[in-house]
Formats: sequence, C-alpha cells, structure tokens
Amino acid sequence: MAKSPKRLLVVEDDVHDARFVTRALSRTDDTLDVVHVIHADEAVLRMQREHFDYVLLDIKMPGIDGMELLRRIRSNEGTAVVPVIVLTSSTNPSDVVRSYKAGANAYAAKPSSLSGYRQFAEAFVRFWIDNTLPPGGAMLHQ
Repeated sequence: MAKSPKRLLVVEDDVHDARFVTRALSRTDDTLDVVHVIHADEAVLRMQREHFDYVLLDIKMPGIDGMELLRRIRSNEGTAVVPVIVLTSSTNPSDVVRSYKAGANAYAAKPSSLSGYRQFAEAFVRFWIDNTLPPGGAMLHQ
C-alpha cells in the first residue's frame, strides 16, 4: 500500500541545522514534503494559507520564539491539533516541561552529527509517518 504524501513545516532559524534535518528527512521518505521557514511569523502565515500534517519546531529563535509560536498554533482552531515536535538544542528540564505544557506532542534534542540527523529522521518517519494517524486536512480547515 502506497503512503499518501505528508507535509512537514520545519521552523528553524539556523540554516545549517535546517539543511541537515530537511535533507535527512527527504532522503528517508521521498513522499514527505518538507517546507522550511526561518521565522515564527512566516510559519504563522504559511499555516494560515497551507495545510501541514506536522510541525518540527525549534524553541530558541530570535523575535517570536518557538514557545510563543507553539501557543499560537494551539490557540488557533485550524492548527490546534497538528502534531508539533520540538527539535531544539536545549536539554534544560524547564524547557522540556514548558514545551509539553504549551502543547508539544514530543520534545527531542538536536543531534550533534549528520548520522544523528539521519537516525532522528528515520525515527521520525517510522513513528509519525508510518505508525500514527494525523488529523485529516479537511477536518483542520472546517
């Protein structure tokens, strides 16, 4: 059975980290449409105009940080149930707790190597793409 294409919004201000994760994800699953934005404001605009099945979010960003973006995603009826996975450099327990309290579905530390990004991408696809049922796009835009 063929997989239906899924869309992932990567919100990451570090272009190198963004390149590592988007490349690893694209190589792991060629049906995954990965869209990268640098700023939270741009993420909000894209999510208002386009459907995304998942959001991969860095919380340490200038301007509107990832925590505020997460709150905005959860408070918007059209995006409230989109799975949000925090992928950040912070392993601070208070950031982990704050993220889950704000509505994150998962929290992971950024890998420190290219092989780590490949392992993250494989685990992401295996769990989120292959083994879970995300909310349907039609339901999100009602």
